[in-house]
Amino acid sequence: MDILRIAGSVLFLVFFFGFCIFIHELGHFLAAKWRGLHIIAFSLGFRKFWSKKINGVEYRLGYLPFGGYVELPQVDSTGVPKDENGNELPEIKPIDRIYTAVAGPLFNVLFGLTLGCLVWWFGIPQDSPKMNTVTVSRIDTAGPEYAAGLRGGDKIYKLNGNTFNSTWNEFVQHTMLAVGDITLDIERGKEKKQVQYTPAPGSPFANAELQREKIAYPFFVPQIPITLFPEKDSPAAKAGIERGDVVLEINAKPAFSLEDFQNQIDMLFGEPFDIKVKRGEEIVLIKGIKPEIYDVPGMKPDYKCGFVYAREDVPVRIVETLPGMPADKAGLKAGDLVTKLNGVRLQKPHELAESIITGNGAALNLEILRDGKALELTMTPLEFKYYTIGAETAIYNYPTPFQQFAYTVDLSYKSLRGIFFGLAKKAGLTESGSTIGFRNLSGPLGMGRILFVSVYRGSFMYGIYFVVIISFALAIFNILPLPVLDGGHTMLALLEIIFRRKVPEVVIRYISYCFVTLLVGLMVFVTLMDIQRMLPTKSNPSDYSQLKLEDANVPATPDTPDTDK
Repeated sequence: MDILRIAGSVLFLVFFFGFCIFIHELGHFLAAKWRGLHIIAFSLGFRKFWSKKINGVEYRLGYLPFGGYVELPQVDSTGVPKDENGNELPEIKPIDRIYTAVAGPLFNVLFGLTLGCLVWWFGIPQDSPKMNTVTVSRIDTAGPEYAAGLRGGDKIYKLNGNTFNSTWNEFVQHTMLAVGDITLDIERGKEKKQVQYTPAPGSPFANAELQREKIAYPFFVPQIPITLFPEKDSPAAKAGIERGDVVLEINAKPAFSLEDFQNQIDMLFGEPFDIKVKRGEEIVLIKGIKPEIYDVPGMKPDYKCGFVYAREDVPVRIVETLPGMPADKAGLKAGDLVTKLNGVRLQKPHELAESIITGNGAALNLEILRDGKALELTMTPLEFKYYTIGAETAIYNYPTPFQQFAYTVDLSYKSLRGIFFGLAKKAGLTESGSTIGFRNLSGPLGMGRILFVSVYRGSFMYGIYFVVIISFALAIFNILPLPVLDGGHTMLALLEIIFRRKVPEVVIRYISYCFVTLLVGLMVFVTLMDIQRMLPTKSNPSDYSQLKLEDANVPATPDTPDTDK
């Protein structure tokens, strides 16, 4: 089954990624046909290995699948246009160059809008309900938010002076793409305050890939309402849980997030438990739910110690431990600095987590520093089993094709803005910087990887959604007013219309040389970054799924989330 899944994901990648390129070049091709331009070749990929001439046009396939092109000598604004045999061709009107250049990005947009109808119809799972407030359930005391005054239990109701209605991932994007400081308006009990801080990378709550990208991420996690959708004849359905019930407590303990919800069930080791839910305006207590073991044939044993630690450096700083787990029983505490593992000094933060995962339950001897004093501890990882009550927690989002397009435009703008301000700050031109840089861009290799992973680890609709985003992104990139891109050809043609004369050939030629060099250099750089991303990432060292969130001062009955989107 895994081989079939891999094969299907590869076929999805090859077909749809190739089709995004094909539809772009098809736009140029059809516009050129419409305006009567001479077409030398239509190619998918570079360095051709196959070609065939039909009605005067050579159709090609190339070894290097990094794009494609339609060879149109009359679109070039430099020199006298010539055909493949060296014969001179008549110059075309600027408006014809504009039609031909714009058609490629336009076809990408139309393709994205058409395919986006599937996403609109079937929907895609979102990470959390839409929330107009975010309540902090736990926070890293070493993060900039804590230093600025944010505390567990604070309710965020404005972001940079604006109200919001977003999922947690959408909220996080504001941090990742922020330029300069972030201001949070919060409620703490009856008191209202403002917290201002500069986002920073290194959050222990960011996944391994974001850690490697060195992108800013919140140093806190929120209380996320958990909405249940029980399956037929499941333990949840038999106990009386209904579709849309919002979890409040498990055995009288609050559940702050999906991870916390799952963790509390797992920590009961199959024992029946009571759950309090919010059903509309009613609070309902459901008793005696008996979880079942989530057993997957061939799954290897999983070992946990129940702690989270910061991953920025060694010695390793412990952020939190889970009560009742091996780390807590061994005496490990938040703030401890782990210096040695089994008598060997730690060289990298992830070594601690890897030793737990690969050690098959073997005891670990730790040397730590606590308040400047050296201590030795021994902890034995626990073989962990996972349980389920047979209830889905996914909430689906149904964005219209135009909302998907607007999202891609906004994301592209904020990414480019972040890169610009990051460079400007390094050059000393501004004090407002960003953690986004050229190293975070992806080329064809990276986009292909995203498509493969979205289908292999997600679903067909996730894959379709990312095809839509990639198609829109290709349109936006190509319409940028830079020489050698479609936007550059359009800009030169517009200048010719406005000033009624061509831009001097020597100016276009040298500017084009510079931009081609920069573009090729950028392509090589982002491809190297994409290759680096494809190297095996270290396993998530935080043991994060096994953490109990701190007992923050949060309301006992959170607002019912927006579950109809």
